[in-house]
Amino acid sequence: MVDFKKLEELARIGRDFISLQFRLTPGDVTQSIDRLWVLGYCFGVLDAVGQRAQLQESIERLALIAVGFFLLMSDDAKGASMMRQALNAQDDPRFVDGSLRGGNDMLAWLADTTKVPNGLAAA
Repeated sequence: MVDFKKLEELARIGRDFISLQFRLTPGDVTQSIDRLWVLGYCFGVLDAVGQRAQLQESIERLALIAVGFFLLMSDDAKGASMMRQALNAQDDPRFVDGSLRGGNDMLAWLADTTKVPNGLAAA
């Protein structure tokens, strides 16, 4: 059974990680990054949170990612649209590259929270 309160708590970690990077990254950089890459990055961050929390069932990890997108967009409809786009882009190399980078950045930060995340700025 999915514990929605736990998923929301975990999703907030990913959302805050992503939001911090958007605040630290100059606007011209975020505008120049490929949108599918950024979408993949966000997906990877949220998926890494699920991995680290040891969510075993893929449905729980997908639910966590969906909740993260809802929180990130502050709008259920926009979050659902983001989730659909992510699911449809699973084979796109730009999405895959962003997802790998986001997941690696999140896992590295969880291992040492004194390091400032900069995956979006370095893209």
